[in-house]
Amino acid sequence: MFEWNSAMTTGVSDIDDQHRELIGKFNELVEAEAGGADREKIGGILDFLQYYAEWHFNHEEQIMDKYHCHVLEENKKAHDEYRIRFGELYEHWKNMTDSDTTVLHDTIVELARWIVHHTLTVDNQLHEYVK
Repeated sequence: MFEWNSAMTTGVSDIDDQHRELIGKFNELVEAEAGGADREKIGGILDFLQYYAEWHFNHEEQIMDKYHCHVLEENKKAHDEYRIRFGELYEHWKNMTDSDTTVLHDTIVELARWIVHHTLTVDNQLHEYVK
């Protein structure tokens, strides 16, 4: 689990709020795994993460384009990579047996790494353009 911090700020309140929402839902996934939640509960969280992230990515890319942010193309590429990788992980999770808990755990670890790294190294560069 992790918390939002000021290093993640983009300077655009909508984007920051969306990042907080994604982090909150990610933390819910971590809690669900730790608590042994059923597949329906975990599937609902993964569905949310997939569709909310897609909506958020599109919105964030529009904002970066609006402010002519120099990392727009890097951001789009990272979003595309996330879509592919999360899609692979999600499909793998859907096809796993209930006794195979490593897939969900590996998904959580990879999501955490991606969210933190991406927010801290790409998204937060937006704040330079919206001052």
